[in-house]
Amino acid sequence: MNSIKTKILAVVMLAVLLTSCSISKKGVIAITKPIRSIEEITSGKQKQLNNADIPHVIAITKLTNNTTDNEAPIVLRAILQSHLSNKNFQLVHSKEVDLKNPNNDLSPQQLAQNLGVDGILTGEVTEYERFYAGIYAHIKLGVDLKLLSKEGDILWQKNQTITSRAGGISTTAWGLLFNAALSALHLENKNLLAAADELGRAIAEDIPEPIGFRGSNKPIIDMVIHDGANKWLKYGDTLAVGIKGQTGLRALIDVESIGTFDLEEKEAGFYQGSIRVDKRWNGSQKVITGKLIDNKGQIGNMLSTTGLVNFDNQEPSNITGLEINFATTNEIKLSWQPNKIEQVTYIVRMQSPNNNLAPIVKETTNNEINFSGKFKAFEKFEFSITANDRANNQSTPTNIIAKTYPIKLTYPKELGSLLAGSYSGVNVLSKDNSPYIINKSTLFTNDSTLLIEPGVNVKFQQATSMTVNGQAYFWGDTKKSAQNIRFNNRSLLSPAKKFLILNGNQTVEINGLLIENAGIGIEINAGKPNFDYLYSHNAKYSALTINGNAIVKLNHCQLSGSTTSAIVLSGRSRLTLENCDFNNNKPFHIQNSSAFAVITNKVNFDKSAVKAILGASKAN
Repeated sequence: MNSIKTKILAVVMLAVLLTSCSISKKGVIAITKPIRSIEEITSGKQKQLNNADIPHVIAITKLTNNTTDNEAPIVLRAILQSHLSNKNFQLVHSKEVDLKNPNNDLSPQQLAQNLGVDGILTGEVTEYERFYAGIYAHIKLGVDLKLLSKEGDILWQKNQTITSRAGGISTTAWGLLFNAALSALHLENKNLLAAADELGRAIAEDIPEPIGFRGSNKPIIDMVIHDGANKWLKYGDTLAVGIKGQTGLRALIDVESIGTFDLEEKEAGFYQGSIRVDKRWNGSQKVITGKLIDNKGQIGNMLSTTGLVNFDNQEPSNITGLEINFATTNEIKLSWQPNKIEQVTYIVRMQSPNNNLAPIVKETTNNEINFSGKFKAFEKFEFSITANDRANNQSTPTNIIAKTYPIKLTYPKELGSLLAGSYSGVNVLSKDNSPYIINKSTLFTNDSTLLIEPGVNVKFQQATSMTVNGQAYFWGDTKKSAQNIRFNNRSLLSPAKKFLILNGNQTVEINGLLIENAGIGIEINAGKPNFDYLYSHNAKYSALTINGNAIVKLNHCQLSGSTTSAIVLSGRSRLTLENCDFNNNKPFHIQNSSAFAVITNKVNFDKSAVKAILGASKAN
């Protein structure tokens, strides 16, 4: 009775303990050697085979997968290949099998004929389950295998499931490495090797094999472990490895396609070593195999139960297609071509060229990034971007400079200093490339945006002009005269007839523009342009001519020295003036033949003109 109560109490305590732990796929637990149980699902006895019926040369096909884990069939097949290689079969290497059957679509008979083997081992992974709850973890792995003759007859079949459970505490020096390895084993999808190895052993013991020579027992290995699971190792890193097994033997660790390394017996039966990664090592999912060699030269082999190892000593590809999508005083956006081959993280560094701001560093796995802040207009920022892979190898930096603008502009292009012909898109006349020379008449089309930075100087050749049909923003600094935008002739001996022609109906904002010695400074034929702090000195004809249905507003203008009136209006154009000064213009300051009156507010006219405004006007 007492024993029954004790069992019930133990079950209850375990249930409470498990339910009190949150279910998680991540975490760290201290684990002693796993407990594994194997259940044989099929019932009944296997058919007894004569030695003549047992294949001597066999091949293992790719296993099909009835689970959601893609690694399980690959790992289990490799382990079966390892365990069966110690039997009396002649085993065809899996790589040769895959070369003859790359799509895994040949029938067993076809594959046996192509490979020249007596039998085919095939099957599927039927179950994979991973569970972790605080102090308890388990991996459950099931498989259904068949050994077929070259004629396709079933000679042997096995349907088995293994459950690997772990829990407890280990405190020895060996146990620290042991626990770390097994903890990862029970918490990560890729680390199936422990359960798969145990299952592979059971299958290898049960499968019928031909009669052959059997020598003395090979060295016994209990466990092969390492600390490289779920890592990407590169030059300078170390891989800690260990073997637990029979005492007093030579111990080796074989890293698949890399090399073999000796271990030292630190304690009785515990062999340990530290392998420094060479800069020439590259490759993923490398199998770690432990070997013990006795004095007769016999070798005991075991695959590591703690996962596959990855090496990467190659720099990822450099960033391509880096560009500034837009840069405003509030936000800057960059984008680049994605790396579709390598798994990388992008490290982006933002630095002000004059170092007046601390560097900003961001990481992203996307191929674009945004930086927000309070930036000054026309301020430059240097961006450096690298691609970092899983081993923290870094590409060569790719650099670009962004300049902030008062409005959001996509993909602005700074034009060279010589202007001629037609331009579309977003075009910038920058102070860095100033002065600009209008070599031939220049057109900014309907689908264009023209931006001119503070301090830009534009010089016009004889008989040339700049025509704007699209949007335009002139950002002369209205508080600093030295940062005005200047339009003037390249040579006073051959002045241009017109500097700027506005023909479009889109937004035109012109601030801080100084026009000197023009024929006609600005001709406006359409649209609703706004001018703030417009200055014109010594126009041969007029500072502005306004035609058609154009609606023009001038604020803080200073127009002087025009010989055929500072402003001439015609058609049905309209003009509003605020806070403007007119000086030394002849014969009139404004000549208005439009159907609409000129609206003035706080406008000063000197007495140099015969009449301030010829035509209709109205003061507000």
